[in-house]
Amino acid sequence: VMEGKIQNVNATDLWPRVSHPASLANVVLFFWLGYRYLGVAPEAEAAAEQRWDARVRALAATARRWFDPREGVVALTRVDWLLIGGFVAAAFVVAIVNFGWPPEKYFDEIYFARSAGEYLRGVPQFEWTHPPLTKLLIAASMSLFGGYPRGDVAEGWRFLNVLIGALEVGVVYAFAKRVTASTVYAALAALCIAFDGFHFVESRISTGEIAISALILVVLYAFYRYWLAAQIRVRPRIASPLGVPFWATLAAGVPLAAAFAWLANLQPARHVTEIANGIGATEGATRTSYAVAFLYAYLGVYLVARLVVQRRKPHAGTSASYADGTVVTLPERGPAAVVPPPDDPSPDGPKVDYARDGTMRYKTPVANAQFAPSGVMSVDGTPEIEASSARTWLTVMLVALGLLISSKWNGLYDVLLLWLVIAFVVLQRYTGRRALYGNPRGFSIDVVVGLMVFVSATIYALSYIPTIVLGNGHTLADLIALQQQMFWYHSHGVEHSTHPYSSAWWQWPIMEIPIVYWYKDFRTGLAASNAYACCVGEIIAIPNPLVFLLGLVSVPYTAWLAWKERNKGYMLLAAAYFVQWLPWARTPRLLFEYHFFPNLAVIVLCDVILIQRFVARAAPATRRWWLGGYAVAVVALFAYFYPVLAGVPLSYDQWHHRMWPDILGVPGVSWILPHPGQ
Repeated sequence: VMEGKIQNVNATDLWPRVSHPASLANVVLFFWLGYRYLGVAPEAEAAAEQRWDARVRALAATARRWFDPREGVVALTRVDWLLIGGFVAAAFVVAIVNFGWPPEKYFDEIYFARSAGEYLRGVPQFEWTHPPLTKLLIAASMSLFGGYPRGDVAEGWRFLNVLIGALEVGVVYAFAKRVTASTVYAALAALCIAFDGFHFVESRISTGEIAISALILVVLYAFYRYWLAAQIRVRPRIASPLGVPFWATLAAGVPLAAAFAWLANLQPARHVTEIANGIGATEGATRTSYAVAFLYAYLGVYLVARLVVQRRKPHAGTSASYADGTVVTLPERGPAAVVPPPDDPSPDGPKVDYARDGTMRYKTPVANAQFAPSGVMSVDGTPEIEASSARTWLTVMLVALGLLISSKWNGLYDVLLLWLVIAFVVLQRYTGRRALYGNPRGFSIDVVVGLMVFVSATIYALSYIPTIVLGNGHTLADLIALQQQMFWYHSHGVEHSTHPYSSAWWQWPIMEIPIVYWYKDFRTGLAASNAYACCVGEIIAIPNPLVFLLGLVSVPYTAWLAWKERNKGYMLLAAAYFVQWLPWARTPRLLFEYHFFPNLAVIVLCDVILIQRFVARAAPATRRWWLGGYAVAVVALFAYFYPVLAGVPLSYDQWHHRMWPDILGVPGVSWILPHPGQ
């Protein structure tokens, strides 16, 4: 490196990802060895080790050896549906007021709204660096206002995003009701997101972030419901599931997939590489398109073999599996055969017994559950979960996931999240104990993963039909080339770009650099330097501090409860927060706080979990005051920041007083960022 003068490589720091952690470890090791061999007597060291072992055992003992059967089984009542309708309507009204201001395109509307108009005009799209679904939604919004050019106005660009933002409030309510089992705290969650500045601003700008956030929340909620329903699973027993029909289907699928790949690439690809003239295929993309088409078709054949061919084989009774890992075999004749998981010898474990028909009774200190081989889970005698609902929620999850990935690639983080959770649940089979986080046999991992890939790929390809029809490529190879160009753009095209509102991943949770979407100084002449003259207007995506900053405590607390109480919903929320955040630390592209926006709903849900536990410790007479005071403070703070969220003209002095870090003098932190023209 030194002799070759290689650019952008520091010869004194070749492997920072290895050498820096290793250096830190060496320093820590040095002081630990000094402490161990020079500073502590053997007797004191032994006593310290005993105390440490005791603390570890005490910490482990705080975690339950049983799961709460009541988790997630509280259904929405008529009152809940009325409240959902009320909060959705309120959020819509708050966001729709003057949503056409400013009347011009601002920030990334110059890309998204422009591309939406190009769809309606029937010309190739200028913006190609993201999948097309959110731009198609904006085009649909413009169509509601008369199409092009009549609907090419601010109200046309933004209307459906306002509606989607309001609907997301309803999903937050439903999710909160499941994880808190409380109408009061579900309402508090809906209020917190409806009156959050970040959510408000993203609902009123014609970009894709609000749709992406809403779809992510639907994916998480649908998966949670699927996970709950899979706690009891009933399926037919097949004597030889991998028999001749299965393998014959896979064998026949090879020529079928090859024929599909040939047909998909029958039209010769255009060898165009200039982006401005339309995305075209290179020879590498053409070869890749054959492979992609073959694998897609063959995955479909595999799913047919698993879901159709296998089920047509003769059945030898049924098999049921329960949330703790118990397997019950129900032959066509004779008694049920129960195979329980190994008993947990700890005294605080659940009390489990079985009936002759295979019914399992799971008794815990807080509630008792009954799992019947018919596919029904009852809690304290009330039927709460039916295995048949798993298919419904799996379908919802698959469709929402396909729409999400067709909107933006960061939806792949949630694919990774779901795969990790599914693998974690399935691996409970091999722990040698009763399962604590759901039925280890509730998921057919190959089928679920295969469906996620196949359905998402199908929806993704369909979303490009308008793009292909309008001239940005006409073949599968062109579509593959476009994906390669998109990957290059995000990994290299904006790698070394700069922007005054860009931020690092670690700055997002602490609100250090919110995004200034729009700013205008209306002062002229001598008034331009008068801080009390009117007016300046700004749209800055400031989250509600009482909601957002509480997440610094509520998310780790929820993760702690997920382990301590073996709670599936808590674990999903905590895992979603980190999986949707930490991968951005290694991305090469330019980053903004809106990349963190999908975590806002997660933070709100974790907040109400924390508040629920905190308020439960207060005296009954003061609980309403705590909740009411917090709710009023959230709404009041939203109202205080409203002018700089909605672009309402203010005097410079009034505007400046809402820039909190600058008023408080926080070292190195400022919300006053360079504006266009400055």
